[in-house]
Amino acid sequence: MKQFAFMIVVTYLGVVRSFTVSPVWGVAVYYLYAVLRPQFIWEWMDFAGMRLADVGWSFYAAVAAMLATILWRTGSITPSGMAKTPWYGDPPYTRSHYLFLAFMFWVSLTYPTARNTAIAYPWFIEYVKIFCVFLCATFVLRTANDLWVIYLTITGALGFAAYEVNFYYFIDGVMFLQRRGYGGLDNNGAGLMLAMGVPLALFAFEGMRHRSRWLFLLLVPFFLHAVLLSFSRGAMLSVLVCLPVIFVRARSKWFIILLLACGAVFVAAAAGPEVTERFTSISEHDADESANSRKTTWAIAIRMANDEPLFGFGIRCSTLFTRAYGADMEGRVIHSQYLQTAADSGWVALALYLALLSSTMLGGWQVHRFLRGRKDPESLRVRAMLSGVICSLFVFLFGAIFLSLEHFELPYILLLIAVQLHAITRAIQSADSRAVAR
Repeated sequence: MKQFAFMIVVTYLGVVRSFTVSPVWGVAVYYLYAVLRPQFIWEWMDFAGMRLADVGWSFYAAVAAMLATILWRTGSITPSGMAKTPWYGDPPYTRSHYLFLAFMFWVSLTYPTARNTAIAYPWFIEYVKIFCVFLCATFVLRTANDLWVIYLTITGALGFAAYEVNFYYFIDGVMFLQRRGYGGLDNNGAGLMLAMGVPLALFAFEGMRHRSRWLFLLLVPFFLHAVLLSFSRGAMLSVLVCLPVIFVRARSKWFIILLLACGAVFVAAAAGPEVTERFTSISEHDADESANSRKTTWAIAIRMANDEPLFGFGIRCSTLFTRAYGADMEGRVIHSQYLQTAADSGWVALALYLALLSSTMLGGWQVHRFLRGRKDPESLRVRAMLSGVICSLFVFLFGAIFLSLEHFELPYILLLIAVQLHAITRAIQSADSRAVAR
């Protein structure tokens, strides 16, 4: 009952406050649901004959946010929060925005050109959801405070997911990530999602001054142990590879190292023998069947993309033909975000995707350079938020080498935060330049 009440209250706030206060409310609630996946963790919950999983909670929040944005932009309504947060200047868009639009346009083209549009349709709809809310958010997330709300929302949602995973393990002895994955993601995707929470929680702690920041710090061992429980070696390795990046970006470097060391000791003590065996098997690379299978599918993806370099085989249609190209089974996925994109939507789509990622990283560096030397609380918070986003994206970009996660919404949320931070910084710089010129 309390879960149903929570969903009703949160959805109500997201819908109503989108029109009365700011569409940021609707965007935040939508992203909360996109990361938390409440219809998965509470799928058993029902009330008065209605199952929680049967209600489109995120749909209502998304529609309210987009409708409120349209009404606000056309001058039909003026939510109180939007009137108080004007954009700092024009233009509000950066090269990353235009690259996102180009990527969106090209991927959308590969739906009507797909070898089998019936297979491509549900995956295309997932893309449409991601693209529409992303575009809406670029209009309404206009201040660092707005972005900080989204940052804390997704970090808290990930933290609750990690808590649930650990609760089921320690209380019920169930490792459901390995068996069921999480919210439509398999165990590898779920493990990577939780791995991305490690830097987000660390830098949420750095960016806050309130004592509640210690709650985010406590989430780190939950994240690390949940990653181990996923049995995803790619996610485990992604966390380890990201540690030097976290060290470079952190302000309290040695404190972070001490914290991670303590977390590692806790996780090692809590992990069972089957988890330890799974992690140590990474060194058996040549003998590992899954590693060899990935090499085969990667070679297949390259050949497929070469055969259809412009539009590929269609969104998620490459899996229909991997067996014909030499895969060991029907429906074999590519197991690489990058090569899956190339096989499904062509080399052009992959080039646009990589250009978007590169532009976002460059924009993050430009924001960091702009804030260098600033010690005021807002600048320190923005630096911490940016560091958490960049490090979390780094975890994803490494893990995506081994996984096909093109409809995984969390990295798009992080891209949104980074791109908007760059746009806001450019607008502030432009306003400062005009003020000096006067």
